[in-house]
Amino acid sequence: MNKFTTSVAPLLMAILSSAPHAHALPITYEISGVASGEIGSTTFTNALVDLTGIGDTAGVTSLFSGTIFGNPFSTFTVAIGGVGTVTVTDPSEIWAFPAPSGLAIVPVVIIGRVDKPPALDSITGIGFVGSNALTGYVGATGIGPITDAGAIGFPGCGGPSQDPCIHTTLGLLSFSSNIALPPTTTEATFVATITPEPTTLLLLGSGAAALIGLSRFRMHRSGKK
Repeated sequence: MNKFTTSVAPLLMAILSSAPHAHALPITYEISGVASGEIGSTTFTNALVDLTGIGDTAGVTSLFSGTIFGNPFSTFTVAIGGVGTVTVTDPSEIWAFPAPSGLAIVPVVIIGRVDKPPALDSITGIGFVGSNALTGYVGATGIGPITDAGAIGFPGCGGPSQDPCIHTTLGLLSFSSNIALPPTTTEATFVATITPEPTTLLLLGSGAAALIGLSRFRMHRSGKK
């Protein structure tokens, strides 16, 4: 083995060790399912609805002595099949129940509107997924996709004893039914994805380029007599 071959491993380790070990990373949470409702003056029936909230792993907060963990969104969008994608302008968050509770017989994640911002301890749910696969999940890591008991819904708004509508860039949004935590006869899918920092990707890309350069150099030298 020549000296150029033995130098590759130390170089790779040096590149990886120099990458930032940040604990705060963007995280995207998604709940998708089928729902009917109305947005602005447009109605939709049995449409695929995707709720997507973007938060930060450093934003995860323990609530109610660790029974629930909340994380506020910097951006929250709703994609409705046949209608388009809108941005929710109400403060919103995710709640993660890492264990069964008085509200659900299995661990649950709920995406919803914050009732009394900036406090995270009250939420009106818009979508949820409940599954034993969520056991121990607090919302700080990537997971899924998990398809299990779940639903997307929000009661009609504007009438007596009803919640205010969800405010979006395309008008007021509501669904024809409300969500009900497990057990349920419907399904939804949850997935959470952490986005690497650009600096980390740059360092890894630079490392890959360096390794390719070394490989080409080694091949060039090995061809010489």
